Amino acid sequence: MLKRIGRKIKALHENESGAMSVEKVMIIALIALPIIIALWLFRKTLVGWFTDQTQDLQP
Repeated sequence: MLKRIGRKIKALHENESGAMSVEKVMIIALIALPIIIALWLFRKTLVGWFTDQTQDLQP
């Protein structure tokens, strides 16, 4: 029983197919997270700027 569990744990440890997808998700998160934080911090400024630009387009 313990040998079978040991083999399964070893097989999981040697299987690296999921590592690439985890790395890709982490890279995407590292890129997206600062952008989301910056947009959230400057949301009032951005809303004001877009509102002014929209009003300037009105005839």
